[in-house]
Amino acid sequence: MVEPLKTVVVGAGRGRSHVQSIQRLPNLFELVAWVDLDATRLNEQITEAGLPAAIASTSLVETLEHTDCDAVVVATWARTHEAIVGQAIDAQKHILVEKPYALTLATSRGLQDKATAAGLKVVVNQQWRYKPGQRAVRKLLTEQAYGEAQVGHLVTYKARGSEYPDSEHSQLWQMTVHEIDSVISMMGQPITAVAGHSFRPPATTWVRESSATAELTFKNGARVVMVSTSDARVNGHEFRIECERGAIVYRNTQGFGGEESLLVGTDRNAGLTPMTFNDTKLTTGDIDAQVMEGWANWINGGTEPETSGPENLHIIGALDALLASTSSGRTVPVTI
Repeated sequence: MVEPLKTVVVGAGRGRSHVQSIQRLPNLFELVAWVDLDATRLNEQITEAGLPAAIASTSLVETLEHTDCDAVVVATWARTHEAIVGQAIDAQKHILVEKPYALTLATSRGLQDKATAAGLKVVVNQQWRYKPGQRAVRKLLTEQAYGEAQVGHLVTYKARGSEYPDSEHSQLWQMTVHEIDSVISMMGQPITAVAGHSFRPPATTWVRESSATAELTFKNGARVVMVSTSDARVNGHEFRIECERGAIVYRNTQGFGGEESLLVGTDRNAGLTPMTFNDTKLTTGDIDAQVMEGWANWINGGTEPETSGPENLHIIGALDALLASTSSGRTVPVTI
């Protein structure tokens, strides 16, 4: 029987869900420290979670130096990932990091190469690909139930109401990264080229880029047009892919966190009709725990999960290409 992984969580915001996952998986994890720069917020979260005050820390450096731990969960803003993941690798710890891995492919690849050389297991928490509706689409496309994928669109309108308080192109790191990961997962193949834009619409109140558009070319030559914005008035999400013998449509009422539905059609006169699937309701917490369980199993000698660091380079590569295309106005190949 394996011992629970002694784990440090960094971040008292999004990190709350990961602490809850650790509490749900006591056979796999033991929380030994919770780190955040804001001591007041951190102590409030520790009290609310019913945890001992002694696990609080405002310094990751000191925690890594003085705490016996095996693994680090990074749940901080995107722009901080490079430094924190790097510290954890230098300290020889396994890592689960919130999306994105880092803000460039070169940085992410460099971190991953260093982790691989040290025998460390890195997982990126790209959890929406595990939603039952998305898994159903993935199965249909993998089995080519309606033939080979041809052309389609992916649109996400998120009515966030306020700007992400982070980095330039924050829409890419907070939402578009989810869409890229989900469409790669559902298509079952990598993106090979991107032509697109990360931009501020003309009347937006955002200081940073709130929206992205792109044409994504996949390995088999299929193309998907993407619209991604968090500066919408009303929520909505749809992925439609035309195949050789039919159309598949996936919808979600709130981007990724709402109610899923799946429609298919093979007859232009009949149109689209609902398709049943395993619509088990999974919360964000449920899927976070699922990702953490897969990470622990990999560390303990099991199978590499599909959200591993090496696999996640495909998502960062596509985002890198989108930014390069924004600057050049040209189609940019995705090179991992």
